Amino acid sequence: MERRERAEGLSIYRRWRPQRFSEVVDQRLVVETLRRAVAQGRLAHAYLFSGQRGVGKTSVARILARAANCLAPQDGEPCNECENCRRILSGRSLNVVEIDGASNRGIDQIRKLREEVSYVPAGARYKVYIIDEVHMLTGEAFNALLKTLEEPPPHVILIFATTEPHKVPPTVLSRCQAFEFSPIPERLIQEKVLEIAQKEGVELEGEAAELIARRAGGSLRDAEVLLEQLAHGGKVTVEQVVELLGLPNLAEVDGFLSALIEKDARAALETVEGLASRGRDLGLFLEETAARARDRVIDGDTRFIPLARRLLELRAELTRAVSQRLHLEVEILSLCGPPKRSPPAVKTEEAGRKLQETAPQSTAEAEPTPLEPKPVRADKPAPPKTEQESAQPEEDPWSAMLTAMLEERASVAAFLAPATAEAVDGVLVIRLPEECRFHYESLLEPDVRAYVEEMAQRFFGALLALDIHWEGREDEGPSLEERAQLVAKTLEGEIVKEETDAGTR
Repeated sequence: MERRERAEGLSIYRRWRPQRFSEVVDQRLVVETLRRAVAQGRLAHAYLFSGQRGVGKTSVARILARAANCLAPQDGEPCNECENCRRILSGRSLNVVEIDGASNRGIDQIRKLREEVSYVPAGARYKVYIIDEVHMLTGEAFNALLKTLEEPPPHVILIFATTEPHKVPPTVLSRCQAFEFSPIPERLIQEKVLEIAQKEGVELEGEAAELIARRAGGSLRDAEVLLEQLAHGGKVTVEQVVELLGLPNLAEVDGFLSALIEKDARAALETVEGLASRGRDLGLFLEETAARARDRVIDGDTRFIPLARRLLELRAELTRAVSQRLHLEVEILSLCGPPKRSPPAVKTEEAGRKLQETAPQSTAEAEPTPLEPKPVRADKPAPPKTEQESAQPEEDPWSAMLTAMLEERASVAAFLAPATAEAVDGVLVIRLPEECRFHYESLLEPDVRAYVEEMAQRFFGALLALDIHWEGREDEGPSLEERAQLVAKTLEGEIVKEETDAGTR
């Protein structure tokens, strides 16, 4: 609490930055090696700290700078109380210089540094230069720096920090002691975030801290920034973390996993539709789903092994996809097959007559009459046919058509996946929901529409026309002229226009 009072107004990650080697989270091997080097007086002239952002590279560099110049070090730790330590902590020391490699990357800045290193430190043992993002320096700047690395003054320590050590020239790497900072485990981040929240007077739920730690991705600084973003109300709940960070909730993840395992394409597509309508990140959703599948495998369910691997591959594919939602929907159809649908209704006179004939047969079967001779009942066994249809949903022509499309042109199958179909008076009416405008416009492309018409003829028999309807349109359907054009195209006929008092028909 004392540190918080001294640094009121600073952000959380700056208030709780480690001030001693012992306060650094994880990185035990790095800090122990440096602490012993300070205690034994065996400091190197150049260090290279590498690792992802937010793992403590710059913080350790500052601790090392204070420990090297501390007037009363304690077993390699800076006291943070002497004049040198206080000056460095407040940023007033001329003996510790921090340089941003991204904005001071040219040869002129490095030449200026070469001139300054010749001056001895004022009131301290070492002059420490901390160059952050050193990989951003130009080739000429690295060459100019190389001379200082080859023949460094005894009072100079150079500390380089970078997230991309592979971009640092080998000639520079070979002259530095390199330390790699590893990502911080989620468990340690969670514990640290809970500790900070308690000392800051913020009520933080354990599950919320777990979500913050997972979202931080190994970076303690990112976790501290997220905590500050969420802590303004004095209490942080799981719901707040999920809503603010756009994370998928656990129920959606589990439901999506179950749908994929059970080959329930409809449920999986509905989950994707819900995520897209709320503006959720589909890539992040796949990451959480893959992590959940991994947990199932750890629990002993081996069915999730190939699925977890495919989800990770799909996550990488989404970064290159033009339409992430469409790409994910196509993959769902590939994994599960087309959604199971009931056979589309055929509203014709023949269908109505058959239904009328079928109804009395099922009710009057116990009392046969002369009006229903046996040959007729043998030719049209309606109840057995109904049982066969209900037992074999694969005979549904719409599902059969989507299955065939999935093998031939999966993208078209994805356009039709959220649609409903109905055969009305020889016209196959395909209806798309309001949120599927992209699907509708894609289906209107001439080559796509021609392919759908061809497949509809194959699976539905003789159709006069194809009507693709989008619920987002203000009109109720195609005009009479549009329908006539569709019929003429299908029958390869010619439209004859008749002038009437009401207009052209």
